[in-house]
Amino acid sequence: MRYLILLSVLIASSVLVGQDRQAGFFSFSWDEGSGKITLEVPQEALGQEFLYVSSLSAGIGSNDIGLDRGQLGSDRLVRFDKIGNKLLLVQPNMDYRAISDNPLERRAVEEAFAQSVIWGFEILEESTGSTHMIDLTPMLMNDTHGVSQ
Repeated sequence: MRYLILLSVLIASSVLVGQDRQAGFFSFSWDEGSGKITLEVPQEALGQEFLYVSSLSAGIGSNDIGLDRGQLGSDRLVRFDKIGNKLLLVQPNMDYRAISDNPLERRAVEEAFAQSVIWGFEILEESTGSTHMIDLTPMLMNDTHGVSQ
């Protein structure tokens, strides 16, 4: 099983400045002209769980509010699933699991407790059976940390 990674480390803004493509577990490209970050999801990574962590790159200068630079948000175990022309970022339910060798018991628990779809991405480009390109920008611009609250 592949090691868990921190997706936020791969897409940190300090790494992106002046660079076009960064290789890694998920390679990504930064287009400075459009301001888009495109993520490459290899076929073999589909269904593989990894760690997704959000954090604040900057604080707002007020200790009373509690939004400090570098503050970590929630961490989530997630995976990419391909459904039609979309990749879904899915968070499995880790609170309820069947610890059993019986596949029917495991399936019953999986079906009884919902998983969460964090984001859906249209596949922009697909190499035959090897790589799926998605635009990660809308998810990155989302208020995952809940600052507006």
